[in-house]
Formats: sequence, structure tokens, C-alpha cells
Amino acid sequence: MVKTYKIGVDARPLSTRVSGVGRLIAETLKAFPNKEKYEFLLFSHLPIHSDHKAVLELPNVRWVNGGGVLKWKGGLYYNLYIPFYLFTHRLDLFWGSQQVLPPFLPGDLKAVLTYCDLVLYLYPNTMRWIAKIQQRMFQRYSVMRSSFILSISKQTSDDMCKKFGYPVEQTGVAYPGVNPQEMTSLLDTPISNRVKDLGTGYLLSVSTIEPRKNYPFLLEAYREYRKRNPHHYRPWVIVGKIGWESPEFIEELIQERTLYKDIFLLDSVSDSELQHVYKRAGLFVFASKYEGFGIPMVEALFHKIPCIVSDIPTFHEIGKDGVIYLPIGTKEDAKGWALAIDSFFQNPMPMDVSIETFRWENAAQITEGVFKKVLEEGE
Repeated sequence: MVKTYKIGVDARPLSTRVSGVGRLIAETLKAFPNKEKYEFLLFSHLPIHSDHKAVLELPNVRWVNGGGVLKWKGGLYYNLYIPFYLFTHRLDLFWGSQQVLPPFLPGDLKAVLTYCDLVLYLYPNTMRWIAKIQQRMFQRYSVMRSSFILSISKQTSDDMCKKFGYPVEQTGVAYPGVNPQEMTSLLDTPISNRVKDLGTGYLLSVSTIEPRKNYPFLLEAYREYRKRNPHHYRPWVIVGKIGWESPEFIEELIQERTLYKDIFLLDSVSDSELQHVYKRAGLFVFASKYEGFGIPMVEALFHKIPCIVSDIPTFHEIGKDGVIYLPIGTKEDAKGWALAIDSFFQNPMPMDVSIETFRWENAAQITEGVFKKVLEEGE
């Protein structure tokens, strides 16, 4: 008889529409090998969102219903209800998918942490205040309590070990990625009218509009690009919800869109729409100040879209020598981006960067290997 391990999962990101961490959890669970050996218990104060319904259809996954009055706030649920549950129900391992663990875990319960970024320490002003408070309170405890830490990039892993003095031998990297078969099948669906209306060959950015993504810099670069070639420039498509960016910039962006009618903001796109938007783009631009990884860049590379991105270490891990890296510090840098964009469209160059490393099945296999190692060490 095959022994089944019970694994608790911080599944709160699965209670909302698809996001970075939510996608990481969902795709890892869907691609997880040896499903008969693991039962995953999803802890979330809210029901699992319909965008992730495929996860609940997996035979080895179930959502833990409970929490009472603590369910009204995700932090209270995570920090109070889950420890209570874990003391009253036997689990073999807990997976902290958002780089924090619940406090007061049972002493004999193994824990694996997924570490996504060091935004708390490098760019704290770009975080929502409630997330900042929770991370401040529990991140160091979570790191030191973990039996093993999986980061989403080598740079993130190195930075985390340096920050906390965590043993390198207890770390690994499980790159997020893409599901080529699923993405290709989504392109077989009819193109929606709003995607058709975008045309083809446009500039594309995909991410939540929030400070770390550096959209004010991209807007300045786009203005400079428009001025360089006012009669033959390409429109700019932004796919992503408005996050916690300053209201002043959002107003500025909307006014720019209204005045020139060459900036398109798409929120709440379906999975199939997103793939069609990628497929029809001419150039992908991503000017983040800092990233733990960069799934939109990998998705763009899957569709063989040339990329101009900020010159940060994590993007080099993804794009190697196959994309253009540019600085993002000054107004002169914005002019440099405008020149690079204009030069590319004057003389488009095909690109082909391998994304074999960045597949969800690879991430799932690495994660399963770590879970197995940690669980067997405890026996």
C-alpha cells in the first residue's frame, strides 16, 4: 500500500483571480508527479476562485473549510486559525507558498517555504501596508523555521541566504514558467473583438500597475518614442489590473490615453485573450525596478516576441543573451528606451531564447523532490 503524505498549503492566493503566486501554486499542483503519494489540504479564508477550479478537480486536493469569525481577514485566519487546526489535525508537512509560515507551528511539523522576493527589504514603499506588516512580523521566523527553502530565481535565493544567513545547502531554485501545451491550445479559441481591435505589432506590457513595475518610467519612454516618430509609431497595450499605484499617476495615464488614443489598458482578460494578445504583439517592454522572477517575460519569450527589459539580474537569468537590457534610472535612460524601441521597429530582428528551463512540470518535479527529501529526513 502506498503511503500518502498530508501537506498543508497556504492557498489564499487561489481565492482571487489569477496572480503570480496563485498561478505558481495552481500550476505546481496540476503538474505535481506521483499524485497518489500526496494529499494537499488548501488553507484559504475564502473559497477557491473559479479561475482555479481545475485545482479542486484534482483527486489529491481538497479545500479546508473552516475559520469561523477569523475568515473575515486573511491575516487573522492564517496566523490564528491555521495553527489551531494544525494542533488538532495531523499533517506531515506545511508549504508556505507566500514566504511566510503561520506562527506557533507544531514543533514536529516539517515546513518548506517558497521564497519569492525581497521587496520588503529593498522596496518596502511599493508594498501594501497590511502585507508589509505581516511580512515584517513573520518573515525572519518563517525563514529560520523552514526545513528547506525553494526560491523562484537564483538571484532571489542568493539574496535571501545573504540577508538571513540561511544555509545554502538547504536551498534550491524552482523556476516558475509556462505550460506550452495549454498556451498553444488557448490560441485555438476564437479571438475576442477587443483583442482584434488592438491590431498587431504593438508594444506590450503585462503586469499589475504598481510602483515596482515602473510604469511612470515606461510612460516617459513611450512619450519620447512618440516624439521620435510621430507619424509611424506603434500603440502601447498594457494588460494588468490597477494595483496600489499612486492615484496621481493613474490619472496621468488615463489622461494620456484619452488625449492620444494610443494607449490601451486591458483589465480582467481571460487566459485565451492573454495568449492572443501576446501572439499579436510586436515588442514586449518590461521596466521593473526589481523582480523575484518575471513570468510575463517568459510568456513573451514563449511566443517569440522580442523583449526590451530593465537591466536587473533576474531578467538576465531568463533572457540570457537573447534580449535587450537597458538602464532605468534617469530621463536620459527613458530616451534610450525610446531610441531602442524605434530602432527595433525600423529594423525588426527575430529572436529565439530557449525557455526549456521555465516549464511548470520542471518546477513541480523539483518541488516534489524537495518535499520527498524533507519528509524522508523526518522518518
